[in-house]
Amino acid sequence: MKKTTTPDPTSNLTRPHLRTADLYQRYALFAEASFWVPVFFIYFASLLPLEDVLRLEALYFLCVVIVEVPSGWIGDRIGRRPTLLVGAALMAVSHLLLLGAPTVMGVVPGGDVQETSMGLFALLAVGQGLRAAGIAFRSGTDTALHHDSLDAAGAVDQFAAREARAGRIRFLGGAGAALIGGVVAWFDLRLPYVLSFVVAIAMFVTVFKMREPDTADSRTKSHLVRQAAQCIGQWRRPVLLLLFSYVALMLVLNHIPYEYFQSYIKSVLSDDLLKAADTPLVTGLHVAVTFWLASMASARSIRLRNRIGLWGVLLCATALQAITIGMMAWVLSPVIVALLLLRSCPRALMTPPLNAAVTGAVPVQLRATYLSMQSLAGRLAFSLTLFGLAFAVSEGAADDWTGIRPQLVWSTWIAGAGVLWVVVLTLVRRRRDDDTGTPASQ
Repeated sequence: MKKTTTPDPTSNLTRPHLRTADLYQRYALFAEASFWVPVFFIYFASLLPLEDVLRLEALYFLCVVIVEVPSGWIGDRIGRRPTLLVGAALMAVSHLLLLGAPTVMGVVPGGDVQETSMGLFALLAVGQGLRAAGIAFRSGTDTALHHDSLDAAGAVDQFAAREARAGRIRFLGGAGAALIGGVVAWFDLRLPYVLSFVVAIAMFVTVFKMREPDTADSRTKSHLVRQAAQCIGQWRRPVLLLLFSYVALMLVLNHIPYEYFQSYIKSVLSDDLLKAADTPLVTGLHVAVTFWLASMASARSIRLRNRIGLWGVLLCATALQAITIGMMAWVLSPVIVALLLLRSCPRALMTPPLNAAVTGAVPVQLRATYLSMQSLAGRLAFSLTLFGLAFAVSEGAADDWTGIRPQLVWSTWIAGAGVLWVVVLTLVRRRRDDDTGTPASQ
């Protein structure tokens, strides 16, 4: 039998891979530093009529869905690092287009928007599509690169703790970018896109410094359809199918507060307070606090997993989001506005333990594709949920709590069913662990 050895993390061969894993922490900061988040709707609305702003957003989500799985397959086919370089380059070009399109078309942000400039809409649409592609190209591939680098360095046992640290950095980067973006947007709505372009270049440089953790059999030889079929074949392990389904459920639940929180807050605040809150600075501050709280949750997610097990953490995340949705549906109160600051904490709690459980369990040749398919399933589930919730909207309903409450009530039922499902899974998995001696964190 051939003797296998664990690579020495201090050797010259593994040191570049450890450096790549260290650079991943810096990459995590740049990846979530989206300065445009507090102002993108205001920016587009200052250039185009409302219906075209909504079309731009719909186009963005459509492009993410289309590119998601092919980008993961490309990561498995040509390598993680080249795929992430393409993603960073697409992000840089997209921000440049979104920034420069008004100037090219001679339109001033904040002017009197009467009708659509088709040339401006086309440029902004291309920018939105490229940004969606840039996000899709890094979705799943960056996590796979992190795991593969640590594996090549003989330090894969550090993956969970490092993912938690990277998650904390991601949320802190998002918090800082939201706050700074809100401040600079006071002076010019285009400045957040300038900063986003600079950060995309920094992300490209960071990835360029990384080393591809490549081995002779690490890249897939399969075409896209066969690759997807092989990923589905991983569900022969029931735990992977359960976790795949859980991700789809939670992407739906995590997005519901985001979809409705602005209408909810508008219903709570008085006209004077609402006018004050409808500024990039206040919006950026709100997002910054939300991400800061999530960063603390992410930093503690693995320690919590080690105490109560993977399914215990997933149950906590599901229950917290279900409570948030239920309270939004039950009562209109400033207290719930404060509760909404926790809306990113469930995602922060669940992501590092989930990545630790799934990434290493999937073969390296399928890893990026599988993670992309997992993300795609959640996005499609949310799209179908929104389509279903549209039937709960009364004709002529206003964009206030009375209008959105029926949708929130139905969402509460969905969340409640999700909590019940996870409770059953948690009890079953814990009983199985007790019978087999499997660690609770697995």
